[in-house]
Parts: sequence; structure tokens; C-alpha cells
Amino acid sequence: MPDHECLRRLRACAQALAGGAREASAEAVVRRVFAIQAQDATAADLGIRVRGRDITAQAIRTAHATSRGFVPAFLSRCRRSARQTGAMDPHRS
Repeated sequence: MPDHECLRRLRACAQALAGGAREASAEAVVRRVFAIQAQDATAADLGIRVRGRDITAQAIRTAHATSRGFVPAFLSRCRRSARQTGAMDPHRS
């Protein structure tokens, strides 16, 4: 069974944060890791840039505008919380 340090390295490599795995474009980063979770757009952009090789902020903006496989989504927990409590759920009968 791998130790904690080995697991940490494996996870970092899988998420393109270590091991020399740097993608050449924003699209390639998103394809590799499937999604970037962040609290705001700036943090999401940084999450892409840290996994890439010389990816600029302009390259990320261009990917947002032109790539069909690059879809920003802003999800909220409010709906889940409302459903858990039953409050303000339009689908509740």
C-alpha cells in the first residue's frame, strides 16, 4: 500500500500540478483535469495557468470565447440548501 507522500505525489501528477506535466493550451488543461474548481473567475484562470506551460490570461479569454469544449459554469449551493430544508423549492408540492 502506498504511503501518504506517494499518494500526494500521484494526486498532484494526475491533476497536472507536479511531475513535469504541463499542457500547452488552456483547452488541453481542461481536457486533462476535466474541471477547475474555484471561487471566482480569476482563481479559475490561475488554476488553468498553473497547470500549463506559458498560458497567458489572453489565451484563456480566447479559449472562453472560441472553444466549444471550454465552458465556464458558476454553480451555487443555494439550491441544494433550499432543497434540504424544503424552503423556497419551486418543485416541492
